[in-house]
Amino acid sequence: MAMDRALARYTTLLRVMRSPRWKRLLRAHVEQLREARELEPSVDALLADGEECSLRTLRSRRERLEVLARKRLAHFTRQGGASLREVLGRLETLVREPLPQPPGRDEPVLLEGTQGWRQLLSWPGSWVFVLLAITNRHGLERYGNPAPLLVAGGAFFLYFHLRCSGRFWLTAKRLMWQPRFGEPVQVSLQSIAPGGISALPAWGEVKVEGDRTLTVRHAGQAGLLTAMLDLHRRSPFLGAVDGTPRVNDVSVLPAWRAPEAASPESRPEPGVAVLRPGYAAFLPSRRYAEVFRSLAGLEARSPEADVTVELLVEQMRLLSETEFDVRMRQAVLASGGELWLAEEVRSGSAPEGERMYRLGARGMGMEMRAEPAQVEATDRIVSHWVA
Repeated sequence: MAMDRALARYTTLLRVMRSPRWKRLLRAHVEQLREARELEPSVDALLADGEECSLRTLRSRRERLEVLARKRLAHFTRQGGASLREVLGRLETLVREPLPQPPGRDEPVLLEGTQGWRQLLSWPGSWVFVLLAITNRHGLERYGNPAPLLVAGGAFFLYFHLRCSGRFWLTAKRLMWQPRFGEPVQVSLQSIAPGGISALPAWGEVKVEGDRTLTVRHAGQAGLLTAMLDLHRRSPFLGAVDGTPRVNDVSVLPAWRAPEAASPESRPEPGVAVLRPGYAAFLPSRRYAEVFRSLAGLEARSPEADVTVELLVEQMRLLSETEFDVRMRQAVLASGGELWLAEEVRSGSAPEGERMYRLGARGMGMEMRAEPAQVEATDRIVSHWVA
């Protein structure tokens, strides 16, 4: 009888979904989801035509299951269903999917991070423990037994370590979060809509909503992760990069900009020099937010201070050479930097024994310092200008 079968399926699913290990149990009882979903048309007919008293238990249990099933579905995604049948079908599809795996050698990682001490200090449980220590200070002095306080501190630390920590990986296509205990989850960058990223960098927390709902908890570099997500979920990066640098004929150096007729007492402006066969560019270090918005769009949120101009140039190198040059010119305009074409650049000599380069044009110049690993590429590009 359809009513007895439905009651049996509802009872089993309610027991499974109430368990702390509900995800694992749902994967083991996925056929129960399918059978309950297939019974829904028969249950709808029973509830429409049957007597209210005889169907009261069925209706009540079905309502409880729908509330709980929607709650469990919200752990996976914000894309719910209009009816219980759709919710069960969506849950069935999700639990049948294989668990995501960390990136392999063929999937370059743009950023990864783990739980850090900074996040432990900002965790509310740490402050609760500090308050307990302060309020029980007189008790410790009087009775001299620190054991309860040490046990409480160990419990707080253990809870944080096991429940609130994990590791994340960001690639050109997805963000994956692996909690220390529990199932991994990933979200496709392509599925993240505007407003789908919210963050509390000081707490190490980043929440992402796309084809899945994912929360990175108490992980280091949360501010940097938020900015990288905002950058790579948009054009020109989305769908156009694979995480491998494609612009190789370039030299990126620390540099200082100053007018050519500046007095010796004036302080040059620090920044980043980008040398290409056709031009030289200077981007001020303090204008990293403007450079970021030139890439991510004016509507993008302000990045954290962890986002540097050097990092943004490295991300631009993932683009094609043509796109790199276009975006570099936009970044120069947005940040108030400088761009000199190769044919107008005047190179200056550096003191003997120093890996310094000087160049300029139109009354403005910059001085660059090359590390040993950058000298070859820098010399090659500078010699190309002279030729």
